[in-house]
Amino acid sequence: MKGQHSEKGATLAVVTMVVGALAVLSVCALTYTMLIAKNVRRTNTYREAVSTGDGALQHAFAYWRETCRQRTNIFRPGKDFAALTPPTTAMFNLIPGFTASTGANPANGTPYTIANFKIEVVTPQYLPCDQNAAAPTGTGMSVGSRSAFYKASADVSLPTSSGFIQVKLRQIFEKQILSPWNYAIFYADDLEIHPGPIFTVSGWVHSNSNVYTGHNTLSFLSKMSYGDNWKIGFSPLENTHSGEVPANPSYPSNLPPTREQGQQPYGLDAQRIFSTTDTNPNNDSYREILDQAAVGYPDPFTDITDPDNPRKARYYDQAGVKIRISGTNGTTVVIKNAEDTTITSSSTGNDKLLYDMVNAALITNQNIQDAREAATVRLTTLDLSKFYTALKPGGTMSGAAFNGVVYISDTTAAAASTSQRRGIRLKNGQFIAAPGLTIASDNAIYIQGDYNTGISPPSNLTGNANDPTKPTGIVSTGILYNKQPCAVIGDAVMFLSNAWVDSNSSATLSSRDASNTTINTAIISGIVPSGSNGTNYSGGAENFPRFLEDWGSSAVLTYYGSMIELYKSRYHISPWGGSNVYSAPIRKWYFDTLFYTAPPPGTLDLVLYKKGLWYNE
Repeated sequence: MKGQHSEKGATLAVVTMVVGALAVLSVCALTYTMLIAKNVRRTNTYREAVSTGDGALQHAFAYWRETCRQRTNIFRPGKDFAALTPPTTAMFNLIPGFTASTGANPANGTPYTIANFKIEVVTPQYLPCDQNAAAPTGTGMSVGSRSAFYKASADVSLPTSSGFIQVKLRQIFEKQILSPWNYAIFYADDLEIHPGPIFTVSGWVHSNSNVYTGHNTLSFLSKMSYGDNWKIGFSPLENTHSGEVPANPSYPSNLPPTREQGQQPYGLDAQRIFSTTDTNPNNDSYREILDQAAVGYPDPFTDITDPDNPRKARYYDQAGVKIRISGTNGTTVVIKNAEDTTITSSSTGNDKLLYDMVNAALITNQNIQDAREAATVRLTTLDLSKFYTALKPGGTMSGAAFNGVVYISDTTAAAASTSQRRGIRLKNGQFIAAPGLTIASDNAIYIQGDYNTGISPPSNLTGNANDPTKPTGIVSTGILYNKQPCAVIGDAVMFLSNAWVDSNSSATLSSRDASNTTINTAIISGIVPSGSNGTNYSGGAENFPRFLEDWGSSAVLTYYGSMIELYKSRYHISPWGGSNVYSAPIRKWYFDTLFYTAPPPGTLDLVLYKKGLWYNE
């Protein structure tokens, strides 16, 4: 019996131990499960807090960008964002008891859901600044390019079972004002590049819209970016390349084409600002930069200027001299100074010198046939050798008040018939005086012969015609010409070679032989977009400057500059691709790095609003 009792006791002890162990394990498991559940809840609450803070920062970004757009060409001081309103309950209606404040959380009691909601100016190193000080000047790596930085804050507190989960989210916003002359090719609209012969682009390339590249003869040596999409193929709006098999372009293996945000000229959002259906003639497109503003209507290109630091957008307003041509034969000429005051041979002082320079350079009522337009073009020619003689050191205008910007317009262009056109010709432009020259017109502009190259230019030197390292010629024995920053801005821009002869302009293509020509200038020109005339091809960036000659198989066009497309042509609107117009030159085209340190005279900005560093402080 004793043995039986001992055995039963041992069994009971074992059972008790097992039950105890299981109880302990159950408690541990329950405790662990509760701990896991608590951590999961905290993690989910943390994620919700981060998501809430991120939403608040996006609200801050929208307010910041909208405020900056009201004065697009300057940087705003921190005090300009003091009216930032915190997010509302409606924005976060799934958070019970949502509250928000621009101030700090109370020292005691329940914190706000979102506190410390604000935007502040910071240094490029993201350090605090005086928010009541003047606007930041901005910093940049090249002339005409600069950035200012702002820090948005949102402290988020969400309740948990044991208190509150808190995150302090910060994000850096950057307003960047960028010179478009940093680009070899910049398009506001669709960019198409489909060269036949080998075509190499040495600088940056960007389109705010789509990029189409369909030929493997194209090479990008630097970055290529786009605002919408990049397609290895052809625009669905044209059929010139119908049946062709698209091929990849070449680009650096470490720098593939990439999407970037739109870069708005003058900071004006085309989709919000421009309209061709309202009664306002001043807000139709970026082409407004070529027009004089119509009186009595709001002008977005004027509204962006800062009264304390004006940076005028329209080239008419920027110009140091303004030339208006009118009359039946285009022989009525009015010349005005920068203040829009008419100057004449009877003027005195600087105005008299300015008038004499311009009057000597003008040749009116010349006519050529433009084969692409299939129309006669009445030209006003500017003999730029007269400008150089007056502006060079020792010239009559040397040291005089002239900013290097010329606006010229034949005002009868809109009234011309479809068989007639108006244009401006730039001739004898081998020499340009410092600090450079920008010529703008709402007409088409024809650049004839070597431009900004000096005498004995490389295009005429035996053995140098194909040497892209020699874009300038000899000034005197052993001294090369120092090219100046230049820009030519028009409704359309045509390149005419050194061999161009007016009397041959109406002859067949075989009688319009071109010769080697070198042109050193940036250009802004309109295009005739693909699909605007049936299923036409725009001609692409390879034909952005237009041609009217037979360049044969050996004539070289050497070009150093920057090509900017912002608008559709208004007057020179015949599509690319007609017969008897031109045969293409051998293109030796290069981005002019001179523009990094010395952009052309005048003002042209691109504005970007960027979201930068995001972090939990």
